[in-house]
Amino acid sequence: MTDSDLTQSASELIQQIKNKDISAVELLDKLLDRIGAVNPDINAVVTLEKDRARERAAAADEALEKGVDWGPLHGLPMTVKDAYEVEGIITTGGSPKWKDHVPQRHAEVVERLTAAGAIVFGKTNVPYLSGDWQTYNEIFGVTNNPWDHTKTPGGSSGGSAAAVAAGLTPLEVGSDIGGSVRIPAHFCGVYGHKPSYDLIPIRGHLPPPPGSLSENDSITVAGPLARSAADLELALSVLAGPRSSERKGWQLNLPPARQQQLKDFRIALWPDDDFCPVETAMADAIQETADQLAKQGAAVTEANPGFSLEMNNDLFWNLFNAVIATGFPQPVLDEMQQLLKNSAPDDKDPRVRQARGALISHKDWLRVNELRLRIKAMWDEFFQSYDVLLCPVMFSTAFAHDHNPDILSRYIPVDGEERHYSEITVWPSLATIAHLPATVIPIGQSPAGLPIGLQVIGPYLEDYTTIALARAAEGVCSGFTAPPPA
Repeated sequence: MTDSDLTQSASELIQQIKNKDISAVELLDKLLDRIGAVNPDINAVVTLEKDRARERAAAADEALEKGVDWGPLHGLPMTVKDAYEVEGIITTGGSPKWKDHVPQRHAEVVERLTAAGAIVFGKTNVPYLSGDWQTYNEIFGVTNNPWDHTKTPGGSSGGSAAAVAAGLTPLEVGSDIGGSVRIPAHFCGVYGHKPSYDLIPIRGHLPPPPGSLSENDSITVAGPLARSAADLELALSVLAGPRSSERKGWQLNLPPARQQQLKDFRIALWPDDDFCPVETAMADAIQETADQLAKQGAAVTEANPGFSLEMNNDLFWNLFNAVIATGFPQPVLDEMQQLLKNSAPDDKDPRVRQARGALISHKDWLRVNELRLRIKAMWDEFFQSYDVLLCPVMFSTAFAHDHNPDILSRYIPVDGEERHYSEITVWPSLATIAHLPATVIPIGQSPAGLPIGLQVIGPYLEDYTTIALARAAEGVCSGFTAPPPA
């Protein structure tokens, strides 16, 4: 098996294991060898558990010899984001206070992966408490983009996306609250899926602290990253379902994809917006992709649900910061309270908006949530006329590392202009606010050689429709392309 074989899809590798063309032990050892050769420059994989993984891989091979199939992921070695607890493997969440935390049980997503036959052999890097759109922390350092080591792979699932792109793991599971699966997929040139809200349990995710039982914060989801749309569908079939505490009363029955062939899709296009203009190279690539989909027979119309990007973003800042602020120390909250006292009610400064969301009262949160529900209703009506909406993942391609500890003092250069870091969430929040599924498709590279992804948003609980569009478009878009050797 060559290094190029390690960038095959997870589905292809599983089939080779089940056909006994390669053993699970051989694949694991090849991945470990590649990590040893490539990872020092990328720093995507930060924790390994080799011996236990080899034992499980050997058991997987022995089971096949006896005619026993563990499930759809039988024998597949893979890593998971270091935000998910794995029994017996240090799980830090990127926080120094948890640097020695060894869980006694799996996070629920890890339970489902292993029950389906996967072999979790390591963890991938995250920002501190998964709280950034870059990936670095005091424990493990900085993760680099495999396409350009001077650039970030995104965050918070940056280690996950970088590892998938670089051939260090065939499949990953990230988490997404403000684009944390989708932005890394876009930056690293892989497929990613943010599922409909509450479709995949997130118990065992850090944060919140180890042992926490709360997992319904109204916006956070778990989702896969992979090298093909088929892999996303496979992972979703394994991961989706009611949490273990609710299985006695609930079962999942997702609708099939609305369409399978491009010629049957009704596609809406929201390619750019004056509120958050998109990098020229990205806008061009998105338009070209839309044109190619139309040439293949898809009905492509420039349209959106009817609310403004600015309105959606304002709601997101209230809902997002209400969640994030649960971990803020009291002195920080006191400073925010003072800031609000000295600010006008309509002040749109990012620090003021952050404070307003962090300190929102329950009454005001309910008012914001009512507005969110009205937006969801607008999406529902919109999807009576369209199957999916195509739009940017965010406003730029991967940008240079910027570790200014004051996040709200960061800027990103785009087409000769300095854009505020807070704009990162504008495009991802479209799907987040309304609990919608969103799939990221790699559609090519910019003139600077950086990957470009396209966000496919679909109706609530119709995750298979967005993935089906990604699958149907594989002959039109570039799809996954391995990064060039460093």
